[in-house]
Amino acid sequence: MQYPDSHPYFQYRNTPVGEQLLRHYAARDAVRHSTPLLPIRLADIGRFVTSLFGRRGQDARTA
Repeated sequence: MQYPDSHPYFQYRNTPVGEQLLRHYAARDAVRHSTPLLPIRLADIGRFVTSLFGRRGQDARTA
């Protein structure tokens, strides 16, 4: 398979594997650190707490 010189494959071709992994983990960690672990909105927190204790929502029908 022939890749053009501008293809992203060529940036990894002469790069050591350890450097490739460090670049991959840095990009992954950037996404992880930018994503909040807890919901920010109060409504989301309330919905989460009520789901923990097994309450049914207002629109749920009883069986």
